[in-house]
Amino acid sequence: MHRSGGHSVITLRRDERGMALLAVLMVVCLLTLLGMTSLQLAGQEVVGASALQEERVAHHAAEAAVDVVMGWFHDPALLSQEVGTSWFAKRLVNVQGDPSYFDAQGRAQFVGTVANPDIVFDAANLQHDRLLNDPQTGWFKSLKGLARILKLRVYGATRPGLLCTVEVTAGAGHASRVTKTLSVELGAYAVPALHAPLQSGTLGSESAQARAGSVFAHWGEMVIRGRAYFPRPEEVPVKSGLAPVSGQAYDEMSHREDRWLNIRLGGDVFFAQLPIEAWSGVPLNVHAHQEPVPGIKVDQWDYATLKRMAMQFGRYYGLDREGLLYPGGVIEPGLGRSAAEVFASKGPGDHRGLIFVDTLDGLPPRADNMGTIVLDQDYAEGIFIVNAHVLWKAGASGKSVPALSPPPDGQQSLGTRIPVQLSGIHLQGVLYSAGDVRYVGHLKVYGGVVAQGAVVDGTNGSGTFEVWYNHDLREGLVQGLPLVYVAPGSWQAKL
Repeated sequence: MHRSGGHSVITLRRDERGMALLAVLMVVCLLTLLGMTSLQLAGQEVVGASALQEERVAHHAAEAAVDVVMGWFHDPALLSQEVGTSWFAKRLVNVQGDPSYFDAQGRAQFVGTVANPDIVFDAANLQHDRLLNDPQTGWFKSLKGLARILKLRVYGATRPGLLCTVEVTAGAGHASRVTKTLSVELGAYAVPALHAPLQSGTLGSESAQARAGSVFAHWGEMVIRGRAYFPRPEEVPVKSGLAPVSGQAYDEMSHREDRWLNIRLGGDVFFAQLPIEAWSGVPLNVHAHQEPVPGIKVDQWDYATLKRMAMQFGRYYGLDREGLLYPGGVIEPGLGRSAAEVFASKGPGDHRGLIFVDTLDGLPPRADNMGTIVLDQDYAEGIFIVNAHVLWKAGASGKSVPALSPPPDGQQSLGTRIPVQLSGIHLQGVLYSAGDVRYVGHLKVYGGVVAQGAVVDGTNGSGTFEVWYNHDLREGLVQGLPLVYVAPGSWQAKL
């Protein structure tokens, strides 16, 4: 009995050890399966995350490409001449007779369809791929190889009043395995053109006791709706096709002459307070009594349109009777800033954008609702729309800025424009005043100045005011004002 019982105990213990071993093996198998499953799931997560990342990269690359295309409208020279940059220039003439993206009937210059676009670049074409994606010279080299632009098409907009549709397909990942196609419609702002560098209602004043100040333009016309007072005729620059193109002011020249200067007046012209008939040798580029025939045109920049544009992407200021400016138009004591502080730039390249100064009551300018601002900053760069009178005092020295002369008559090529360095410039851009501009000192401008009132010397004849014309303004290419915009609600992702 005893021997038999011992044998049973030993057998039982062996069975228990076998079952424990089997259990351990099952646990090990389960853990192995769980580990393999986890590794597989983790691998799938990595693949999924990588695909999602590549999809996002492709999406952002397509958006960036749209931004580049918008830049082509602002500067068609960014494109190679071989691809037809005229598509992005203003090729039509609007009802006002100015260069435009729309004709007099409001039809846009882009008329293509999805099936037959106006412009198409396809990376399947080796030449197009070089233009699009070359890491050194391609239009989209800033993508730095993270993505490629596979196709770019521009064609007519689907909604009336808009300019065009831009459609971009971008690829990311190995062999651009993940692609994204975006389309967006662009509209165009009605940016006003500036046809002459210096325009005013009148020039000078008959109340001047000594003599008129020296107010003249370079590289373009002077247009005065009414009468004008000039110094002696020999001080007026003459127009000559042989005149050198330089950055010299007129008082620095041995012979005062310019290739493009014409002076057109609707009324009488006076030299040193005497009528034109009292002088001999009056320059032939001075044309008085142009109204009503053949007539003269002073550019009218619409108050409501520019106010709306400033509120949208520029800066809008209210004005009090002390000449202080208030952001957003809310007049609050202690928050006003001087106009010189708002307008001032540190130097060339520090563009202030579009600045709009409203009337005293926020209504369109009238004789009784315009205040006065004082400008005495050394240098300003921007587009300044001032619905007030301006007292402008020349800063210490101004800045040196690069400039391009206008092209020769009858030509438009950028290569025909002569690069010039202008020194002592106090404003680069446009000053548009709904009132008078009174100047003190020797002021120099590269761009354009328009005064709906008078341009008057504030120092009894010792002041000078010279404006070099930026020919880009004739095309409505005004730095600080965008030409095109993304139409709201037009972004679409395509499969």
